Amino acid sequence: MASVTVALITISCLLTPTIISASGDSLQDLISSGNYEFIDLSHAFNNLTSSFPGILKFKFIKKSVNPSGDKSAWYAANDFETGEHAGTHIDAPYHFYEQGKYVGDLPLERLIVSLRVADVTSKVNGNADYVLYKKDLDNLLNETFDKPCVLLFKFGWSQYFNDAQKYFGFDGTKAKFPGLSTEVAEWIITNKNILGVGVDSPSVDPGPSTDFAVHRILSRAGLYNLENVNVHGQINEKKCTALVLPMKIEHGTGAPVRLVAVCPKVTL
Repeated sequence: MASVTVALITISCLLTPTIISASGDSLQDLISSGNYEFIDLSHAFNNLTSSFPGILKFKFIKKSVNPSGDKSAWYAANDFETGEHAGTHIDAPYHFYEQGKYVGDLPLERLIVSLRVADVTSKVNGNADYVLYKKDLDNLLNETFDKPCVLLFKFGWSQYFNDAQKYFGFDGTKAKFPGLSTEVAEWIITNKNILGVGVDSPSVDPGPSTDFAVHRILSRAGLYNLENVNVHGQINEKKCTALVLPMKIEHGTGAPVRLVAVCPKVTL
């Protein structure tokens, strides 16, 4: 069995307003030094944005360009609508737990944290029926989670995002795409520093699920989920920080999210 490729991130905390390095640099100095890169883990919202049936798809409902007709004074503005759980988005704990937090209640210290990536692409190998069990986690089970983090599972499913039939795998009755087992969800919540779980598929639950048991386990434990994450490229084993930046919908069950990884550049 091939080992899971795990990007184990042991991030220096980026949670305080100013961090002083050995050379006296501030956090802003460190980030602007050119030694870091920003990796966008979000899909763009457009007319190809994927969402479950029943979730309002993203669309522009009004586009205005030069409404005055004066071409010498350019002006443009759009109105749009979308469901909370369309495209790359966050599930607040309230989504599946009545006592859980809304999106607007999630504190920043739970949204700007270390990032750990478990790459199980080689195990999934394009299999829409794949369910991740503890036996597939290999060395990840022995790792320590000593800093607050988001644990992101890469199934290799981002590549199908713009093909809704392939991405969701609808066969007329149920969807088919990879997801987590309940035993993995139960293992996750034993690690108190794991604050959120991400997947590059439509849901943390496998496609055929009708009880959404993984959602319920994670929500009751106070974790948020990140779904439809764009992990099209490779995130190597290097120190990264996740910037989880959802739209601050006060009583939202979820929200569109701009998910960014800040990673040190690799010096060859």
